[in-house]
Amino acid sequence: MKQKTINLPNILTTIRILLVPIIIVLLLVDHYMNGLVFTNFSKFAWFISGAIFIIASLTDFLDGWIARKYNLVTDFGKFFDPIADKLLVNATLILFSSLGVLPIWMTVVLILRDTFIDFIRMILSSKGITLAAGMGGKLKTTFQMIGLSLLFFINLKIFGWSEWDWQNQLVLIPMYIATFFSIYSGVIYFLKARSNLF
Repeated sequence: MKQKTINLPNILTTIRILLVPIIIVLLLVDHYMNGLVFTNFSKFAWFISGAIFIIASLTDFLDGWIARKYNLVTDFGKFFDPIADKLLVNATLILFSSLGVLPIWMTVVLILRDTFIDFIRMILSSKGITLAAGMGGKLKTTFQMIGLSLLFFINLKIFGWSEWDWQNQLVLIPMYIATFFSIYSGVIYFLKARSNLF
């Protein structure tokens, strides 16, 4: 029986997509118009954006869990859920790098790795093969979400730390760990999939 497109998991997915532009606008307004809007806008913008990011990240967990538990999986969800995930994470990574909060090389590595894995999955899917993500991929996602969430609340933008001050590097530790697991899990995934690629 075909599920209705309008259900709770799909609503959560849609909300996640709609929250992304709010994060972008708040931080860009802070970056380009701080002082012209109202005093102390910076802390307000980063705090609200961080709260929105955490809420959006929670909807990522909830929509999938609810869809599986209550058999509410739909074609809409299958298509838009991964798009919403990529939009939230990649937009945040690019935004942080453009604002000087996150090293550019880290954003490039994380996005290229995910693009590479998605490409492999597309090839496998065309052959009717499904290869689930391993523990490394799950650890990468966990540390990435923790790291990005932290950067909204503790970052050089608010406290005026220079890019390589030791405090800023401590805050980036979860992102360094996420980058390590990103590369590690990407290599493992490719090695498992390569016999079915060529």
